[in-house]
Amino acid sequence: MLRYTRENELNNDARKYLPIVKNWNLEADPASKGQTIYQCWFDSLEVEIWKDELTKVNPQAAWPDEETLAEALLKDSAFKFIDNINTTQKETLYDVMTTALNKASTALAKEEAAGKLEWAKFRDPTVYHLLKENLLPFARRGLNIGGYGNIINAVTHSHGPSWRMIVQLSTPTEAYGVYPGGQNGNPGSKYFDTFVDQWAAGKYYQLWMMAKGEEKDKRVKAKMTFGK
Repeated sequence: MLRYTRENELNNDARKYLPIVKNWNLEADPASKGQTIYQCWFDSLEVEIWKDELTKVNPQAAWPDEETLAEALLKDSAFKFIDNINTTQKETLYDVMTTALNKASTALAKEEAAGKLEWAKFRDPTVYHLLKENLLPFARRGLNIGGYGNIINAVTHSHGPSWRMIVQLSTPTEAYGVYPGGQNGNPGSKYFDTFVDQWAAGKYYQLWMMAKGEEKDKRVKAKMTFGK
């Protein structure tokens, strides 16, 4: 993306944001401004490349994944979809890449003015109640967590790894896990969202992998017996 950007054609906002991407460590940290700028820029690039062709398809077709576009552009800088079929000129990758950043910079400037250029503030990661927006008071909003849907820490605005677990198949088994919820389904309980902060921080609880002979262990809280 940096290679195909004509810096002399950038507007003032885009010129301000480009160095941030250049110096970005390529990590989607909660405080990262580079991740926010990159993602908005890439989203804008997708529009520049796909919109002219794919909006003419009826019924509407899903746009290719980000990875598909990235791979296509890495393989072929003259990828046929780069050209905008609605114009008389033949656009190049330099044209659409520069235009994409200029357009993205308008939205980025608004986010920055609102104090939301950092990645976590921009996405506002939220664990919703199962009834979603109908029960916003029971949601946990503004979690300070990084990641993105197509990387290892697959967290978007409202989706993420709902169960994380690490297991070592030793004897005895050693395991750790966490989920973004709590141990009580009652919103009035202090245990309603017990594990959310631990999950957002990337921390784990050690799990008890019950073994034969531990049926009467004090950690057993309840028993269920099935009959015929």
